Amino acid sequence: MRAAIYCRVSTEDQEREGTSLQSQLEACLKKAQELEYDVPEERILTEVFSGLMLDRPKLTQLREWVKCKEVDAVIVYSTDRLSRDPLHLLLLAEECDKNQIPLIFVTEPLDNSMEGQLLGFVKGWASKLEVLKIVERTTRGKLSRAKEGRQPCGRALYGYRLVDGKHEIEPKEAEVVRMIFDWLVKERLTLNAIQRRLNRLGIPTRSGRQWWQRATLYRIVRDEAYTGHWFYNKRVEVLPKSKKGVKVQVLRPREQWIPVSIPPLVSSENFEAAQTQLARNAELSPRNTKRQYLLSGLLVCGKCGYNWNGRTIKGKTYYSCNSKLGSITPTACPSRYIRGDKLEPVVWETISRLLSQPQLIIEQIKNRSQANPRAYLTASLERVCQALERKRVEADRMLDAYKIGAMDLQTLKRKMDEVKREEAKLTEEKFRLEGELRRSEAQELNEGKLYEFCQNLPTTLANLTFEDTRQILREVVDKVIVDEDEVTIYGIIPMPEDKVDDLSVVLPSS
Repeated sequence: MRAAIYCRVSTEDQEREGTSLQSQLEACLKKAQELEYDVPEERILTEVFSGLMLDRPKLTQLREWVKCKEVDAVIVYSTDRLSRDPLHLLLLAEECDKNQIPLIFVTEPLDNSMEGQLLGFVKGWASKLEVLKIVERTTRGKLSRAKEGRQPCGRALYGYRLVDGKHEIEPKEAEVVRMIFDWLVKERLTLNAIQRRLNRLGIPTRSGRQWWQRATLYRIVRDEAYTGHWFYNKRVEVLPKSKKGVKVQVLRPREQWIPVSIPPLVSSENFEAAQTQLARNAELSPRNTKRQYLLSGLLVCGKCGYNWNGRTIKGKTYYSCNSKLGSITPTACPSRYIRGDKLEPVVWETISRLLSQPQLIIEQIKNRSQANPRAYLTASLERVCQALERKRVEADRMLDAYKIGAMDLQTLKRKMDEVKREEAKLTEEKFRLEGELRRSEAQELNEGKLYEFCQNLPTTLANLTFEDTRQILREVVDKVIVDEDEVTIYGIIPMPEDKVDDLSVVLPSS
């Protein structure tokens, strides 16, 4: 007969004598030998995880083996190694009992009588209480270290190093911090410009990389600790009102913060000036502009594959690759800026010319009708609706499991988030199929009327507003690849082979 062995430690348990993974494994193997069980290597599960959580990778694997009856027994060192939550412990024991698989503990027998279950429940609560005491002692110790002027945990800020919990200045990193503040305040550079300058200079990050992230720079220039005021106990985890079960960190009242004195790297005046400059940069940011670009979101670089965006330089519209400035890739894209008044007319005139060809449009509508028969859409919609119903039933079952204590709050939240994401995708697909079905049912191809419409289309297209023009482009164009002076347009409706050349054009010379 084959047995499975499960061993667990938490981060606190690793330092405790007698509960190491190796010692547990040796005791479990000895027990298996006494009971004449074979333990294949692939049936030995060890993990470092909190005993208060039911959703553990290796424990989930063990439960799957029990459910499928792939093992004849489960051996664990002690009840608190299997779970520190008494409700979880009872659930796991019930799963083994239901599948007639013995659950064997090395240090204590499992009694399935009412008295035995009560004893196990009490032991579980005692184990859970021990964890809470460990957390309380750890928290109290960290607060004590902070009051002594030492950083209780974590890494030192960039620009510092920790020596016995005390902050000391790291000269090379401190110089970089001062440069960043000077560039922001004295030269009035944006964070993007500071990022590019650091990358061009080859200044390494703390991890040794030659590539700085904008988010890292933002955290540096926003952290008042560089003025010599570092605080511990600033935040606390709470459950927000808007999302049940999702913990977020919020600031505690300032009087609860514990100040820790550290050597300052920048003056308070320089730090305040940096915050003022950040606010000014935000006001002048291109994302706040009300200018709109006709081809925004459609252009793709033919050299590096990144998207192109529009920008205004001295009152004129230009399009350029996002990676050209070297802010999102280590190597700047070699593509050049392209004037909007050259690119936009070429794309729009090409699309207008194709839309004005009645026979081409009729052929493509016929092809789409044949490719999307009504029966296929109806069957697909039915399958999606059935999948949505299964997801709703799954969510109800998880809530029931939480109510009876078979699932903890964190596991419930994670699994409900997964279900909600899947429901959102299915709902989106449902709406899409319903729309396709309505169009398919309502669509009666009248070639005469369509031909007449296409003949009158040039006049209609010439009188469109900017928004209407942009909307039409988004409806019929998938992407536009720009490579030097060559522009290739890819439509959502596939074009016949003899029309492909119509979608590849060359920009006019300046």
